[in-house]
Amino acid sequence: MSDDQYNIFTEPPDELGEYEFHFGTFAVGAGGMNEFEVARAFGEAADRLLATAAERRESWEAAYPILFCYRHALELYLKALMPNERHGHRLGDLAKSLKPHIESRYPADQVSWLLDRIAEFDRLDPKSTVFRYPDGAHSSYKAGAAPDPETWVDFSRLQRSAHKMFQGFERIRLHLLDSDLHR
Repeated sequence: MSDDQYNIFTEPPDELGEYEFHFGTFAVGAGGMNEFEVARAFGEAADRLLATAAERRESWEAAYPILFCYRHALELYLKALMPNERHGHRLGDLAKSLKPHIESRYPADQVSWLLDRIAEFDRLDPKSTVFRYPDGAHSSYKAGAAPDPETWVDFSRLQRSAHKMFQGFERIRLHLLDSDLHR
């Protein structure tokens, strides 16, 4: 049978586990990943896209997928830290919800740095549509609120900042496992 005759999404193959590596995965709905694992996966995907773009010296083509993956990882981390709260896509609202839980537990300069980075993403992509759709910017900003169309993104700085934020979220998660956020 040719590959065209098979479904993409199927039952697991009978020979699964018989080989050292089987290129595939269990799909959506299997419940195999928790919120933090999905956030990490989007961060890792952004890193891999960034590495490929750097290797090819072509960052423009991968810019939206890279930015979307980092932004989505950020959103997922924020949501995972507050599982009992209602969530939308707005990073500013998510950061506002997180702030009272972290501002008395961590040094003010670290909290400020984290909230400032989240605010940067929120200003650039407030509704999580700018990097998903070609016209996402038109639906994301209030009249006159769009950022400068020549906003530059230094991918190396973006990656370092994303890693620092994500490591911070992992530390917060460990500190909050038994706290008021998870009761």
